[in-house]
Formats: sequence, structure tokens, C-alpha cells
Amino acid sequence: MLSDLNRHLEQMKAEVALFTAKRNQLITMVDSYRNVLHPIRRTPPEVLLEIFSYGVQSVDTDYPEIYQQLNSLDTNLAPWTFGQVCKHWRSIVLGCPRLWSSLSLDLSRIEHANPAKEQEVEYKAVSLLSHYLRRSKDCPLTIAVRSTRPMHPIVSLICAHSSRWSDVLLSLPAEGFRLLSTIKGCLPNLKTLHLRNTGSLENIWNVIPVIDAFEYAPSLYMIRAYEIPKIATKLLLPWAQITHCMNNFPNGEVLYRDTLNRENIEVLSKGVKLRHATLLCSGYGPSLSITPLTHHSLAGLTIDLIRRSNPDLLIQLLDALTLPSLISLRISVSSKHRVRPNVDPIVRLLERSNCTLIKLRLKGFKTNVEENSSFRSLLYLIQNSMEILCLENFPNSLLNAFTVTEDESPLLPRLRHLRVSGSCSPEMNQLLFVKMVESRVKYTKFKALVTSSQFVLTNPEARNRLDLLDNKCHPTSP
Repeated sequence: MLSDLNRHLEQMKAEVALFTAKRNQLITMVDSYRNVLHPIRRTPPEVLLEIFSYGVQSVDTDYPEIYQQLNSLDTNLAPWTFGQVCKHWRSIVLGCPRLWSSLSLDLSRIEHANPAKEQEVEYKAVSLLSHYLRRSKDCPLTIAVRSTRPMHPIVSLICAHSSRWSDVLLSLPAEGFRLLSTIKGCLPNLKTLHLRNTGSLENIWNVIPVIDAFEYAPSLYMIRAYEIPKIATKLLLPWAQITHCMNNFPNGEVLYRDTLNRENIEVLSKGVKLRHATLLCSGYGPSLSITPLTHHSLAGLTIDLIRRSNPDLLIQLLDALTLPSLISLRISVSSKHRVRPNVDPIVRLLERSNCTLIKLRLKGFKTNVEENSSFRSLLYLIQNSMEILCLENFPNSLLNAFTVTEDESPLLPRLRHLRVSGSCSPEMNQLLFVKMVESRVKYTKFKALVTSSQFVLTNPEARNRLDLLDNKCHPTSP
């Protein structure tokens, strides 16, 4: 009897094992069917692509510091990772060149002290970049590349696709820009060009030949140069078609200071169709003489007087210009200047130009409006046109002048936006500031007050009234 029971028990164990295996098989089949029938499987490819586009970190050449944090050859980031999920996603990702049209590379990341190791890393990077560019097909390319070497295999490979360049930021040493002459005449789609010098600002720029790589670019309309001296003479560009130009030295180190204003005039002289220009004034002594210039197209002008540069340089530049089309003016004087300059040269510029100024941003200037002050004269000049005004300093005399009463015509009646770029000075009457804003909201078409993070009202009543005013101007939706 015992042997019969053991035999039946073994049979039952075998049957349990069989049914367990069948159950596991059915569970696997159910899971696979669930995966196949999952709603994401029925999502149209165009919807998936729209979702994917938000997951790809695109290059924004307006912010060169940010792109250095991106690495388009990192296969652990999108769009590479999208193609590693499943066969369906891979086919969608590989079939959309737009996902591969933005390229950011900081080549210092693949530099290595060991030459053999560096060669191995470069070979892998070139292989990945070849795949990346092949997947972008014929799409226009947005590119940001930084290298401290004059020439690099990666740069050479990117140059082979110069006919597709659209928005480009190149951060190279001076010799690297010169070696780009191989792409001359091969830039039919280049629209915006950002050039940043990664080398030193030594006199190499005095002896380096003219950079002609970008001389023929029929679609180019914007040039931005960082830490590059003499852009009007050292860069051969299609100046006659360029509408936006910026010449900037973020680190504050400038060569050829005595000729900088002459360089500014030459940029404006060559760029006959310029609509917006950002120029720099820098130097401690007198500048070489410059020729007066009338520019009929310039609508927006930004000028920075950096560090402790001589304010006479700003006066010299402004007094040389006549700008009848000017509608936006932005001038910044470094906070390192102990004495704030007055706005007399700005008044002379506007009187001479007979322009209709709509936007004005001033930093570092005297803005008091006592009798016979130059800032009062400036306000009267822009009385009937000014819509957007940004100031750093608001003395009480200015607050009184801006305060609107029911029975008087307001100063700057068309003013819609007021911006405060500085901090809240101890001398400023905070309640008077709030009263001024309240009056403009009540009696004019004033729409917005924008303050910097440093502008903090310490008076509780003033702060509460301004908060109420802000809620009234920008009500929250129910």
C-alpha cells in the first residue's frame, strides 16, 4: 500500500510540474500580447516624434556657455537612447533626420595625455559622428563646436558637411579659423554665425592672414564675434547683406583699444543693411580720430562701456553717429565708474538723427530730472514715442516727474513697460515709487513693471501695495 501511495504522489508531482509550466507559458503569452496591444504601440509615429523632439537637447547658439554641457556623441542620451527601446522606436528615430540635426561637441573632453589612448578615443568619436551625420540626412544643421586645437579630425568631418550648416557656433583658436578656408564658397544655407576665440588675445591677430572662409555665404544675415579683435578687417564677410552684428569681449580683455571706435565705425560703414548692432567701447586713453557716419538702416543699437574705460570714448562714438531709423537704444556704463556720466551725448544723437525712439535702456547714467538736467531734456525728446523704458537708478525727482495726476498731461504718455535693472537704493522713497506705478496704471495705458531680483522693497506698506497692483495687472486664472 505504501508503495502505491508513493507512486501516486510522484504522478501528482509530475502533473503539478506540467501544469505549472503550462501556466507560466500562458502568463508569458498574455504579457507579450499586452505589450503588443499597449496604447503606446498604437500611437501614430508623428505623435511619437513630437514627444521625442522634447527629449532631445537642442543647441541654442545664443547661450554658448550652456552648449558646453551637452555632448551629442554620448550614446546614453537622446536621441541615441530612443533607438535602443524597441525595433519600432528605432525605425521611427532613424527615419527622422530632424532628431539628428542639432550637434554639440566640446572636443576638450576627448583629449588625453596618452597619445595612443587619445587616438583610440578620437577614432571612436569620428565613428559615432559619422553615424550621427548620416542619420541627419539632408537636414540643415545647427552646430556648436569647441576646440583648443587649430585643427581636429572631428572639425574636418563637420566641415565636410558645411553645405548644410544653418546656425553655427565655432569656438576655435585664431589659427583654427584661418584653416577653415577649405569651406570657402560651400556655405549656401548658413544663416547665423557665432565665432568665439578660444586662444589668447596676443598679437597673433596682428600677423594672422585674413580669415576668408565665410566670404561667400548668400543666406548669412547674423554675425556674432566673441573675443575677436578687428572683425571688420580680419573677417571677410558678406557685410552688405548682414542685418545683425555683435562684437563682444565677455572677459573684458581687448586689444587695439585706441582703434576700437574706428573699428566700430568700419563695421557700421560696411554693414549698410544692419538693423541691429552691439558695439563695445573700451580704453583708458584717447582714441584715434573717427569719421562721422550716417546709417539709414540701423534700428537697434547696443553699446557697452566696460570696466573703467574713458567715458570720452562713448561720447566720441555717439557724436560721430546719425541714425534716422533708430527705434531702440541700449547703453551700459560699467558700475566700476565712480561718477555717473550724463546723457548729453545721447540727447545730441537723438536731436541730430530726428528718430522716433520707442525703446530705451540705460545703465550707469545720471537720471535726476532737476531743472536744466540733461536727463530731463532726454525725456522731453522721447515724450511722444517712448513705450519701453529700462533704468537702473530711480531718484525721487524722477519718481515725482513720472507720477501722473488726473488734471495734468503725463510724462511719456505712451509708456507701457517700465523695467528696473538695479537694486533698491536706500535714498529712494519706496512709497513714492509705488504711488508712481499706481498712477500710471490708473491714468495711462501702462501694462507692466519688471524688476530685477536685486530690487527688493523693504517697506511693508509699499511691498503690499505693489503686490496688490501686480495681482491686478496680472490676475490669476480661475
